[in-house]
Amino acid sequence: MPDFVEGFLSNYSEDVQAISKKLRDLARHEMKHAQEFLYYNAITYSLTSSFLDRICYIRPLTSKVTLGFLYGRQLNDPDHILQGIGKRSRYVRIRTIDEVKRSSVKDLVKAAWRDGAEAVRAMKEERKKHRADRRSHSASHRSSARARRPNIIGRRA
Repeated sequence: MPDFVEGFLSNYSEDVQAISKKLRDLARHEMKHAQEFLYYNAITYSLTSSFLDRICYIRPLTSKVTLGFLYGRQLNDPDHILQGIGKRSRYVRIRTIDEVKRSSVKDLVKAAWRDGAEAVRAMKEERKKHRADRRSHSASHRSSARARRPNIIGRRA
């Protein structure tokens, strides 16, 4: 069976391929039971085959590779290598093989996998609560709008 990731990586320079493959080896070693798949031009690692359960990704670019953590904001980063300002995700830009070998990169991958299940569960709970709040707000808005509407002859209430 052909390796879909190898085919995907063949579109990039040799340096980017080497970095991506080294990161892939690290991810597969530290996240033994992760599901690996391609999602939006990135090699993605997930708790299940669902894109909603993603933990991290490897995104090759022209001259570097981005190692992204979907719940990176929660990760302990004593070396301050994580970048990003979003609500949840953070990333590390990797430009050389030596950067992949840093213990801080390995520690982030380990921590992301270790804490990933809880982070995904919390995110799903947050989404569920947000949807329920929106439905509740929408329903109360509709009923109050009906109550304020003047009764016009010929219109059904």
